[in-house]
Amino acid sequence: MKVETLIAGGGLAGLSCARELHRTSHAYLLVEKEKEAGGLCRTVFDKGFTFDYTGHFLHFQKEEMRKWVLHLVGPELKIRTRHAVIYSQGTYSEYPYQENNAGLPSQTVRENVLGYLEATLRRRFLGADPSRAHDFKTWCLQAFGPGLSKHFMFPYNEKLWKFPLSKLTTHWMGRFVPSARVLEVLKGAFTRQSSASGYNATFLYPDRGGISILPRAIGRGLPGVWTGVGLQRVDLLQRKAILTSGLEVAYERLVSSLPLPRLAALSKGLPATLARSIRNLKATSIYNINLGLQGKQPIPYSWVYFPEKEFGFHRAGSVSACVPTVAPKGHASLYVEFSYRSGRPDAGKLGKHALQKLKELGWIQSEDQVVSRVDLNLPGAYVIYDEKRDETVAGLLAFFRKHRVLSIGRYGRWEYGSMESAMEQGLAAAREILQSA
Repeated sequence: MKVETLIAGGGLAGLSCARELHRTSHAYLLVEKEKEAGGLCRTVFDKGFTFDYTGHFLHFQKEEMRKWVLHLVGPELKIRTRHAVIYSQGTYSEYPYQENNAGLPSQTVRENVLGYLEATLRRRFLGADPSRAHDFKTWCLQAFGPGLSKHFMFPYNEKLWKFPLSKLTTHWMGRFVPSARVLEVLKGAFTRQSSASGYNATFLYPDRGGISILPRAIGRGLPGVWTGVGLQRVDLLQRKAILTSGLEVAYERLVSSLPLPRLAALSKGLPATLARSIRNLKATSIYNINLGLQGKQPIPYSWVYFPEKEFGFHRAGSVSACVPTVAPKGHASLYVEFSYRSGRPDAGKLGKHALQKLKELGWIQSEDQVVSRVDLNLPGAYVIYDEKRDETVAGLLAFFRKHRVLSIGRYGRWEYGSMESAMEQGLAAAREILQSA
């Protein structure tokens, strides 16, 4: 079988690429190993509850991408407002922590605020520049000071990444870590205040169908999409691919949104040095426990960050707090996220711990309330940016490009990216192919 463009992976990046190629009648074949396209941007339905593969809330930086998505999806996507908080030292404080210390113990507030002011003075008068910090730990100290770092930034990120913060670079942060403003830090020390800081103060989400309506809209009506079949082997020199079905496909261009280490492992013709380099690529995985509860909505929060060690999970929340229709009437939903680095965790132990802590928090009164539980495992969910990541990724991407392979998407680029960036990269790949045709 011959095709102009073979697309491996039917997540948002691959589907967006296919949509743009289809618009111009360019011949392509998209293969997706799962029975349903969408990648991790999928939804599971159980007993009337809607559960996503963790928090897939859609937000945009670029108006062009917003218009493109809304044109495909339509009015089903509605604007929602985030209510995120941090739970520490027995109380809830508004997000972001660095600007909201009201209600915390007075000694903690003192350490946080004075430490932040000292860090600010050091930046202004002694030339301390967080942007030149080589590692995330140093950056936190220079940007926020020792108090905020000790009470939140260090413990939360250590729990999430399961990786030494002194070896984590700052290249992943971008808009994902809100900076602090002096006036807001001072105000937030005395008055509880809602904040629009950060990139996701508002987001789009449907009443029905979960986030899966997005990939379904992008893929609607597309020919040449094969599900249940994936990539088994790629000969880079011959430009041939063997599918898991055994079919051989000759291609002019290959677009892959497979995890970059996976693509490298499947590729024949990759130099030994690059093949060995994939060992440098690390990631943290997420185990997500979703609960459907009988009874009224237990919390008003979209999500809650848990920096303290007594909580094995780093984040928990409730989609039904801002989208009530994801649960049947008279019910609510919760989710709890655990990160891990090696070996799939014991689901029984995690579930037991989650229920115990949720009862202690008062989010549930009895385990009898739980009428649905859906566990979703997300291997390699968060790419780790250490000192070897950038060079390794650049070398692999450059080599693949020379051999007419475009690796795109959050995992194809091995980056900390958003849904918007995945779709944008898919469109960009298609346009590059069309320009070179």
